[in-house]
Amino acid sequence: MKKLILSMLMGMMMLGAVAQDGKFTVKGTFEHLGDSVVFFLSHDLDQGDIRTVTGKMIEVTFDLEDANFITIGRWHTGRPLNEDGDITLPAIPGETLVVSKDANGGLSLNGSQFYVDYDEAWKRVDPVNKEGDALMKELTSKMQAGAAEEELMALYQAKVPVLVQMLSDAVMGYVKAHPDQDAAAALIAELPEELDFLESADAMLTERARNSVAAHLYKTKLESALKEAAKHGRVGAMAPDFTLMDINGKPLALSSLRGKWVVLDFWGSWCVWCIKGMPKMKEYYAKYQDKLEILGVDCNDTVEKWKGAVAKHELPWLHVYCDREKGDNPMELYHIENFPTKIIIDPEGKVAKVVVGESAGFYDYLDKVLK
Repeated sequence: MKKLILSMLMGMMMLGAVAQDGKFTVKGTFEHLGDSVVFFLSHDLDQGDIRTVTGKMIEVTFDLEDANFITIGRWHTGRPLNEDGDITLPAIPGETLVVSKDANGGLSLNGSQFYVDYDEAWKRVDPVNKEGDALMKELTSKMQAGAAEEELMALYQAKVPVLVQMLSDAVMGYVKAHPDQDAAAALIAELPEELDFLESADAMLTERARNSVAAHLYKTKLESALKEAAKHGRVGAMAPDFTLMDINGKPLALSSLRGKWVVLDFWGSWCVWCIKGMPKMKEYYAKYQDKLEILGVDCNDTVEKWKGAVAKHELPWLHVYCDREKGDNPMELYHIENFPTKIIIDPEGKVAKVVVGESAGFYDYLDKVLK
């Protein structure tokens, strides 16, 4: 997951808190990384500002204009990263980071007060990040071994939503307990780039923490999420219309459902979390079906598996099949990348909310607008 943070930060314009000049120093012993230790700031990777340092006790100083992320790792097969043992941490102007081994053989952060605080915060999310790294290795290994796409997607869908929830719980719990702490503001950047998560965490901070230099790290991400939503014409914009064949072989247009609240549910029979969420979806459909319509959009299935899943799970709402080779492709219209994704559309046909994965917030929102 830390790789996601790096990829989203690279190349972006510096946004958020007011820029502040200052030196950032990192010290420590990094025997677990071998003889040569590599340091680089995320936005400098392509610019060649990479420091390779040898020695038992290492000290490196960077000139920073704003908060950034620093990755500490080893050079491996021509790349300044080795996933076994590298760490990515906030780099804050004017602060000093000291890395050492703790009593259990793990890494401990110390130095200036920011890093004393961040040590506790980081230890809440680091185990989840490591599980995410292990999952990516497993998926890559299976892919290289020729595993079927269906198997890979099932594994991804079975594990990623759990990891996302674990990460969210860890971050939100820390921020709620330390709303005035700069370390809490920096930790928000560990969240996935989803508007709901980022806005909820931002709202927990005090005004002082929200305007701290460390807050720049998550504000960059929040700004990106807001731009992405606007770019895709999502929340507040008219929902892109499409027409697909329903389960009875008749054309069904999304626009024909105007006048009711509509949930576009992008799912597939192969998606473990989609299927796990169906009982709760059925409960809410029964609860609000006079005001609500659900339109299931089956993706990445055969027609037979789609119809079989609808029958097996007794899904009572409307269903259409997304055939990428024919006609409209709502996956492209709504930029769907993860499953399940639920698009909530108001009676006027405007996108009101986008929810990725199984989330209690989805049902809370339905209760809010339909009661």
